[in-house]
Amino acid sequence: MNQLLAQNYQVVSRSPDPANIWLGSPSLTALPSGRLVATYQTFCRSKDANEHLTYVCISDDHGQTWQKTAEELKIIWATVFVIGERLWLIGVHHYNRNIVITTCEDGGYTWTPISTLFEGFYSGAPTPVVRRGNTIYHAFETCVGIRTEWKSLVVAGDLSKDLASPEAWRMSNHIQFPGVPSVLTQRRYPELTADDSWLEGNMVLIGDKLRVQLRSIIDGHTTAGIMPVCLLDDDGQTMNYRFDVFYPTPGAQGKFFIIYDKQDGLFWNAVNLPTDAWQDPQPLVDAGFQPAPGNERRVLVLQFSVNALNWFPAGYIAIAPSTLESFSYPSLLIQGDDLLVLARSGIEDNESQHDTNLITFHLVHNFRSLVPPTFMSTIRLKN
Repeated sequence: MNQLLAQNYQVVSRSPDPANIWLGSPSLTALPSGRLVATYQTFCRSKDANEHLTYVCISDDHGQTWQKTAEELKIIWATVFVIGERLWLIGVHHYNRNIVITTCEDGGYTWTPISTLFEGFYSGAPTPVVRRGNTIYHAFETCVGIRTEWKSLVVAGDLSKDLASPEAWRMSNHIQFPGVPSVLTQRRYPELTADDSWLEGNMVLIGDKLRVQLRSIIDGHTTAGIMPVCLLDDDGQTMNYRFDVFYPTPGAQGKFFIIYDKQDGLFWNAVNLPTDAWQDPQPLVDAGFQPAPGNERRVLVLQFSVNALNWFPAGYIAIAPSTLESFSYPSLLIQGDDLLVLARSGIEDNESQHDTNLITFHLVHNFRSLVPPTFMSTIRLKN
């Protein structure tokens, strides 16, 4: 696995003031016409909620050029998706943290006023919206109290109803983070353990079974690659959501994005792999790195899997030259024979792997060819 699959990139958006405004929450989808639609948000050092807003860009040339079509949508941590010919954007209200949704029927230009689906104080991320039958599912977290107290949950939307109406939506029970068994961590830096938590869950559909696979922060990222896995049963009326297992998964300490390819029957995932999660964090902190070392985001790796649990390496999507730079928070989309990646990137002399100055677009051509033919023949024989 020595090739760089998509080191070259197109800049979708650039921070107008990198010292005070950084960009994040990239999300990517495509309309039936082939038009790509990307969304992202701003984060501001001022902590002014009125400055945390989402922007929309489109591309009609397979991501080579981008045009901004909408700006200052009052929704954050949002996922853009398509139902039929219509765009939808689901996330959290930028000020009151209610779960909200907006929609667009003209290809990304004009968005309806935001509709509140659930009142409360929630967090989320651009992670997959999964469809099973006539229902779509998306994961969120509560964000009340310290992160260890955040709870995971799922919302379900009925496609036979208007998704802009709260009547189309149901919410599962909430699950408390179960705590990390001592056998999974050496507590190498005890001062970093207070933040053990989960967040940014990916909905995954395995056959007709629903699963949520979450990012975990353990020892402040020092213990990397441990994924909490939860199961969801839904009979159309009630959702039963429960924790299942901690599963060893490369890159689970960072935000990832799992996508299913109907053509090859495999799952694909993009993750950040840290080079040395157990190194002394202080020299990195002194250099401007946000602790701990496991939060390194400069190496973005592509993986594939039969079951979305056991992952095989496909290649490096991109590698930033410095520990203080990054390609992170990937959003994936399959279009024809290509895998498209939208990333939150701190690159081009950026001073923080976390406070990113760019949204970048990467194109992995003929991505299915990254799977060895002998691997596929073995899988097909056994299945």
